[in-house]
Amino acid sequence: MTSRIVVITGALGGIGLASIEVFTKNHDIVIGIDIKAQDDSLVMETKQKYDSFHYYQTDCTLEEQVKVTIEKIVSDFGKIDVLFNIIGGSGRRFGDGPIHTVSLEAYQKTIELNLTSQFLVSKYAVIQMLKQNSGNIINTGSVLGMVGGNEMFSTVTYAASKAAIIGLSRSMAMAYAKNNIRVNVISPGLIETNMTQRAQSNEDIFAYIDEKQPIYHGRHKLGNPMSIALAARFLADSDADFVTGINLPVDGGWTAQ
Repeated sequence: MTSRIVVITGALGGIGLASIEVFTKNHDIVIGIDIKAQDDSLVMETKQKYDSFHYYQTDCTLEEQVKVTIEKIVSDFGKIDVLFNIIGGSGRRFGDGPIHTVSLEAYQKTIELNLTSQFLVSKYAVIQMLKQNSGNIINTGSVLGMVGGNEMFSTVTYAASKAAIIGLSRSMAMAYAKNNIRVNVISPGLIETNMTQRAQSNEDIFAYIDEKQPIYHGRHKLGNPMSIALAARFLADSDADFVTGINLPVDGGWTAQ
């Protein structure tokens, strides 16, 4: 059986690394895309750990870089079966927060990081998938794209970008269903990754999350990146061929409230 080609953006974050593990164990060829250089220690360590892992350094907010990378992947491997877009992150470093405090520059940078990146990679992956008449795209939203947060999670541009990803993905799902291309979203709750270090070191946030993610109530625990990776494996599987256009919260019960 021919191995699937699985492309993962944001591959070197916590969810990305868990996903590399899951898909390589599934006997897929995994292509990681991230902004770190080829000689970065984490890149070299990951390539050494997984024989079927390959890496392409790319700034996913820049269209020409994305275009060149996707074309190179197709040239090297002949196809793209699955795209798992994890690329994105908090806009706090740019100044994202309550809307009355956010500069236009902070807004634009946060949108570029979270929405433009997934839009661009999806665009060029779809161009290839249309040629194949098949494909599977999984984009990453957030619970904050579905519900509001309190003052500890009041990053309005991040929320807007994640809500937009859900709308973008549903539109794509309907546009390309007849081309045998499925598009879905996973919306994580608060997951234990480098991005959530602020939350992990703040007892007030942990108390808030204890109520928002009640499946782990009283355990002082955030979600595991592996939960997201395994959800992506399900959505990518041929047995899920009737599933398209959904937003799947993996959030410990946050959005059920």
